[in-house]
Amino acid sequence: MPVFKLFSPQKKVTVNLFFDGSLSYQVLVDGREAVAPSPLGLVSAAADFTSSLKLKGEERRRLDYEYQIPAYKKASCRDTANCLTLTFEKDGIDMTAEARAYDDGAAVRLTIKGAGGAQVLSEATAYNVPGTAIEVYAQKHLWSYEDHYHPVTKDELWQNVYAFPVLARLEGGYWALYAEAPVYGGNYGGGVLRSSREEPSKLVLHRSPDQRGPVTGNLPFSTPWRAVVTGDLNDIVVSNLLENLNPPSIVQDPSYIKPGKLAWHWMVENDGAANPKRMREYVDYAAEMGFPYSLVDGGWPGKTDIAELVPYARGKNVGIWIWEHSAAVRDKSEAEEKLKLWASWGVAGVKIDFFESDCQERIAQYEMLAILADKYRLMLNFHGCSKPTGTSRTWPHVLSYEGVMGGEYLQNFSTYLPGGPDAAHNCTLPFTRNAVGPMDYTPVIYNSYLTGTTDAHQTALTVIFTSYAMHISEKPEIVLQHPCRPFLSRVPSVWDDTLLLEGMPAAFVTMARRRGDEWYVAGICARRPRWAELKFDFLSPRFTYAAELYTDDISGDLPFDQAAGALPDADDKKCAELMASFSRKCAHQHNIHAVKTEKFTVKFDDDFRLPLSVNGGFVLRLSPQ
Repeated sequence: MPVFKLFSPQKKVTVNLFFDGSLSYQVLVDGREAVAPSPLGLVSAAADFTSSLKLKGEERRRLDYEYQIPAYKKASCRDTANCLTLTFEKDGIDMTAEARAYDDGAAVRLTIKGAGGAQVLSEATAYNVPGTAIEVYAQKHLWSYEDHYHPVTKDELWQNVYAFPVLARLEGGYWALYAEAPVYGGNYGGGVLRSSREEPSKLVLHRSPDQRGPVTGNLPFSTPWRAVVTGDLNDIVVSNLLENLNPPSIVQDPSYIKPGKLAWHWMVENDGAANPKRMREYVDYAAEMGFPYSLVDGGWPGKTDIAELVPYARGKNVGIWIWEHSAAVRDKSEAEEKLKLWASWGVAGVKIDFFESDCQERIAQYEMLAILADKYRLMLNFHGCSKPTGTSRTWPHVLSYEGVMGGEYLQNFSTYLPGGPDAAHNCTLPFTRNAVGPMDYTPVIYNSYLTGTTDAHQTALTVIFTSYAMHISEKPEIVLQHPCRPFLSRVPSVWDDTLLLEGMPAAFVTMARRRGDEWYVAGICARRPRWAELKFDFLSPRFTYAAELYTDDISGDLPFDQAAGALPDADDKKCAELMASFSRKCAHQHNIHAVKTEKFTVKFDDDFRLPLSVNGGFVLRLSPQ
């Protein structure tokens, strides 16, 4: 069987395309399978491109360039890949199979060539989970994408239909994140993954369950890229592979794109938008906290006069976002009329809600709204929506997407699913949903709902979760009196650098992010107390850094000078006794709201061990002196 090999620039990743009349592919990372040999094909109304193909040609090229995204998790993105295109013929129609090999992953896609219309009846393309995979973190498909990512054994994968992305844990500390990008440009529609009892590890692509008929378009017609991001967990977190697979930005002048935090009432006051006085109080709160925005959520029409609120807020250096239902902006002319009106009021952005579909029609609506919003220089937040697919590159003014079981779920999670967003869920999202794009989780709940997590854990989510429009959920009166208030006032929503320091899905995450010269470090854990391992070798050796720490207050259980800093070796009897005492006491600590603050200095060669309570966390702001 002929094999077409494609190596990434540093030869870390290999893509093998196998051809024997049918086409299949395999992805290797450092010689280990990230995707086992899997079919690559589709069936159109004009031809079946899964068998009896005739090879017509081969073309190779190299990508290597840099680009910036106005609101992103790092200052600059690199698109460096080796590319292979094979051209096939079937029944007089040409189809190309493209592959790209990056050092942090790979992608394949199919394109039917020609002119006129096209109908894709089904795809044969699959992700075959390697036999060496230890477990798979997968979320069953829901229109809202509001579910947990549960570990699933390979033999049980056939039991459910899964949403993208899916995360596979491989042997040797390697991981593979299966994703698609983009589903928007061209409006192909979102896909789901499904396997059979006979081949449970073979996750086959299917169109969205509410896409009743074929996927239609104009030739040439391409599937989305079927991608795998692979490497260690840091590679998963920092990758911009999905953005590389998206078209360049549609925004010619990005000066209106200004990410930031929002004061937000809906989480704790559903009817707040109907109270103009209360909305002014939220503006006052945003100004006092230094938040650039306040969102007036559902219920404002006829109650709160946005045209009056905007100049009031502007006088306090606060911009106003407003809410709208997606059903009210499905017609293009009506959508343009509304966006034009709101822009004339001076609104900064619009949160558009309740899409709840991956069908072609709904995907086309996302694109239409993104184009119109740019025309009127409005930022967007898609809510009740599909997951993003690296679209921050094409639509940088769409600052966030929900598509996640977030904090809002705590309002009445029993109506939908048991459980809600617990600490284990929070520790899984950075490697799954949040790895494919910004995520409107709406963090920071201290007193208003029972989160099962500590206040330091909730505060840490502002660093660990990526959202370029970060909604702060708690009541103003609580935040303004909270010991973490200074940190919430300072923490950015966009970053120049991102690093995963340590992590394991459903267990713990410690992340460092840089904005300018300052670093923000945060950690969370789930279900048991643990020691966060902090190595500051990412800091500049030229500076000593002033450190401002907010962490779980276990001072009544363990003196801070024993809890933090250098500890004896793990085999030391004193250390073992200290760890055991800390674990016992944390397991019975019920004051999840207690926060301890400390100030000290650190250097790049310092090491720290920091104790976290059950479902606990910490945040650390580091400023060069």
